[in-house]
Amino acid sequence: MKAKRICPICESKEVDFLHAQKFELPEDHPLTAGYDVVSCSACGFVYADTEATQADYDRFYARYSKYEDAKTGTGGIENPFDWKRQQETARYIAETLNDRTLSVLDVGCANGGMLKALKELGFENLCGIDPSPVCVENTRRVGADAHQGSLFQPFKENAYDCVILSHTLEHVQDVRGAMNWIAKRLKPNGVVYVETPDAKRYLDFLYAPLQDFNTEHINHFSLTSLRNLIERGDFIFIEGASKDLPLNDKMDYPAVYGFWKLAKNTKTYFSKDDVLRQKINEYIARSKEMIQRIDRQIEDLISSNTPLIVWCAGQLTLKLLAETSLGRADIVAFVDNNPINHQKNLHGKPILPPAKISQLDEPILIATLLHHQSIAKQIRDMGLTNEIILLQGSLT
Repeated sequence: MKAKRICPICESKEVDFLHAQKFELPEDHPLTAGYDVVSCSACGFVYADTEATQADYDRFYARYSKYEDAKTGTGGIENPFDWKRQQETARYIAETLNDRTLSVLDVGCANGGMLKALKELGFENLCGIDPSPVCVENTRRVGADAHQGSLFQPFKENAYDCVILSHTLEHVQDVRGAMNWIAKRLKPNGVVYVETPDAKRYLDFLYAPLQDFNTEHINHFSLTSLRNLIERGDFIFIEGASKDLPLNDKMDYPAVYGFWKLAKNTKTYFSKDDVLRQKINEYIARSKEMIQRIDRQIEDLISSNTPLIVWCAGQLTLKLLAETSLGRADIVAFVDNNPINHQKNLHGKPILPPAKISQLDEPILIATLLHHQSIAKQIRDMGLTNEIILLQGSLT
């Protein structure tokens, strides 16, 4: 089939359909309510065949970034597991660079955790860039220079010895344009560090159905596809591998990473990834089984005419509203800890902060399989006596 979005790596228009992903989005959301997940017939890359443009994504991250709240978002120092992740990555970057005087730019710096970790290791010439003005201020508060901007706006050229793209590239619609932008920011012989989720191992870390297919993650990289992308430009591969990162005290998630040096590259061929599509298909099949179990549970709630408070307005909720019986449930309100979601409507109902439901006595459906335990504890710590309903498949 012909793709609406050509392959971000090799520019082929021929793709194979893998999955149709749907969401129900909050009002005034700038992105599309779904896309096809496809595999490039030429190079094997798996990506979202979305109609949203790079400008749409830039606007989304400037206005709706979930990372803005330092307590609920990642990329800062508040979450101990995420802070540990950034400290470990910073140590690896520092060991590879082996020179604390080098200048470093962190693109998509979120709340400045990576820059703070590098500063604690002795680096001083540090800078962050992020489309969210709130994230920029959060980064400055941890003691690092930061500027509002994106991968596609003017910024200092030939100014940095190292550019970091840590869990950023999977969010970018125009990934080749992004790498061209990076090359212009680097000094001659500068290096780029890239880290993304490892799509080949999604299935091995499956906690919630289709958790890696969301409104934001639209590129699904393996090390092979990362190399195909980056080495198509003027970059030479130094080293790379996969690793496991802590999500919480019981869950990890897979990542792939590497260093590339800015230098003339004569590589003109692609190493087709013949494994990625197979692994993603297995991941989709297992996820659909999970969704079916959840749907049967929600059908039982609907048949008993149970009104619900739905706690969590995150990615799983957006999927369940579009693809299961949750869209037909009697939902009184949604609740979410992230202030970025407050004062918005979803499915015709308000998204409330936790403090606003103290007078509501309906059962609370915790619509996450990743953070259900901490939310259940929060509900009881608030003194709420509402019945708590966990989704089928929740870990005990």
